Amino acid sequence: MRFDEVELQAVPLELEPDLPPPPATPRISFFKHALALLTDLSLFAALSLALSPLLPQSASPLALIALSGFVLMLSFYYFVGAWALWGKTIGGAIFDVRVEARTLRAASLRWLGMVIVVAMTAIAITVAMP
Repeated sequence: MRFDEVELQAVPLELEPDLPPPPATPRISFFKHALALLTDLSLFAALSLALSPLLPQSASPLALIALSGFVLMLSFYYFVGAWALWGKTIGGAIFDVRVEARTLRAASLRWLGMVIVVAMTAIAITVAMP
């Protein structure tokens, strides 16, 4: 019998009885979130260091901006893609941190917020240093 000669039979739809809602997920500590974020950011720091030999000898501001833009673009695809597809990144998998809202819009807004917080933290650290 060929695959196009197979006749499918109808099966009645059996719905499961109403189940109680799943228990609320426990809140994950700020410390675990911070460790997961630092793990993910270390990947991009390593990528930046690996790509830095490709910069010209006289590190012009334009070359540094181009490298920063490239790493920022890759971070968008990494974070948004991982959050939308699996609900967690590599750092999230290590520290068991999962994202609940797994839509593309929610992941993009989460990434934008993360970039703003990281940039503000870097600026605050730079200004606070003597």
